[in-house]
Amino acid sequence: MIAVTNLKKIYYQGTREVRALDGVTIQVPENSVHGVIGQSGAGKSTLVRCLALLDRPSSGTVEINGVDLAHVRSAELRRARRRLGVVFQHANLFDSRTIAANVGYPLELVGVDRKERAAKVTELLRLVGLGDAADAYPAQLSGGQRQRVGIARALATDPDVLLCDEPTSALDPGTTDEILDLIADIKARLGLAVLVITHEMHVVKRICDSVSLLEAGLVVEAGPLAEAVGHLGSRLSDMLLNIPTGADMPVSVGTALEVLDTTSFGEVTALTHAQRHFGVDLPVLAGTVEHLGGTTFSRMRILVPPQLSPPDVADVLRSRGAQVAARSLLDGAVA
Repeated sequence: MIAVTNLKKIYYQGTREVRALDGVTIQVPENSVHGVIGQSGAGKSTLVRCLALLDRPSSGTVEINGVDLAHVRSAELRRARRRLGVVFQHANLFDSRTIAANVGYPLELVGVDRKERAAKVTELLRLVGLGDAADAYPAQLSGGQRQRVGIARALATDPDVLLCDEPTSALDPGTTDEILDLIADIKARLGLAVLVITHEMHVVKRICDSVSLLEAGLVVEAGPLAEAVGHLGSRLSDMLLNIPTGADMPVSVGTALEVLDTTSFGEVTALTHAQRHFGVDLPVLAGTVEHLGGTTFSRMRILVPPQLSPPDVADVLRSRGAQVAARSLLDGAVA
């Protein structure tokens, strides 16, 4: 388990104080994946450095299975780092070493003998689907294969948690999904707590159980994935259930309703219920459907026909559990 509590990191530029992290609190249980998202400058890179013990926090704690790594003595730092495996944006492999030698490097550093090291490397390469690549060199592998090697190396010391820093941002979409599925599979097999730093919403949607939105060094929204996106108008809901700009059907005037609905397979949706109730179509101007955290979310922008009252339509939609907000098509305002 990862437990980050009130983590702060303050830098000084002359007399100017820069709070890169200003009280970050995150918990990641074992056998789960937590995503941390945010724009450039939000503090993601600083968070990675503090969690990986590459930089000391100014205050707060970073606990792994109850041990506070932020306050271990320097002599114990190397041993403490073994509890944390790190996967970087770029695999950062040694070009002059074979794949087997790259994966075994952390074990070599801590003095594991050659025979035991070779057995562990063979096990890890099989785990990441590269059992036949031990004698190859990084230049002979694709970007996705190199990232698999990076994951194997991160697991070499049998860590309790896995920290992934933008693990797929340099990969094409197909390879991205392969790496994300591998991370999810390893999490399930080994029962790891995994924290993923990313700016890609697709990463969160595909493998995360929970998510935090980091902004100016603060966690401004967080929670289990289904709860985090299940509030119409929340930042996380807007980011993960976004209706693309310009996706609306051309309508010049009128009232639209923003609708967020959750349904199980076979259930009548709130929109279908409302259309049956009023006996008219409620045109969908734009929308998106996502299956997140075991729940299907439908976010739609529907047009209210002139003969109907928008508040009446909203009431019927809400009676089926949907969340609704009114939107003027003249100015785009949401009420």
